[in-house]
Amino acid sequence: MSKLKNVKAIQDMLSGTHKTQTRQSHYYGNTKTKVNKDDIIEIDENDKPKVWIETDLVSGTRTRVTQHDGFKSRESEAGYLVRKLQKELSMPNNCPECGQNMSEKESNLNKKFWVTHKQCFDCVVTFETKLRNDKEAWDVYCKQKMLDNAKSFFKDADGDVEGLRKMLTQKLKNVQNADGDIETFEEAMSDKEFNETIMKEYNIYKQNVLNGLKRGEQL
Repeated sequence: MSKLKNVKAIQDMLSGTHKTQTRQSHYYGNTKTKVNKDDIIEIDENDKPKVWIETDLVSGTRTRVTQHDGFKSRESEAGYLVRKLQKELSMPNNCPECGQNMSEKESNLNKKFWVTHKQCFDCVVTFETKLRNDKEAWDVYCKQKMLDNAKSFFKDADGDVEGLRKMLTQKLKNVQNADGDIETFEEAMSDKEFNETIMKEYNIYKQNVLNGLKRGEQL
């Protein structure tokens, strides 16, 4: 049972939802007034820090601090960012454009189009139908959508390439083969070799695609 709890704790830490990351604490007393300018997120009407980041020099943990009237609250930066993203992606009860209930008609499509358009499915269809009557505007719209989709694709691909880097440039130790024997596999290439071959080619391809779409070229 304890092992299962440990696994869950690790999963919560990775997602930024562990109780140590989501817990918000309050401190009453003397508040910090001198904050590194680069760490300030927001200032108040008196040009004093209102929201800033404090970094633990030992662990590297980043904490988001908010100055209130007479006290300040502290919460994990990772936990705050996770909650902010969840709020942004969370579909509201009603479409902000037309006001219809998003959970009744076409709820699955509404969820999908809320993430990409911040509108319900009907509003997107209505907008695109009207836009089709203007060939030039429709062409610009389609090209922009292609560019946005490509940026989203390469954002995911960047992570895959870094995963490939680790796979090829790190030594694999204590690997059990089909016969049950433990083996060690040397790295396939150095980090420098990876940068000069795979990473270089990937970046060239990425920039060619994005630059081509920005020029309005079709893939």
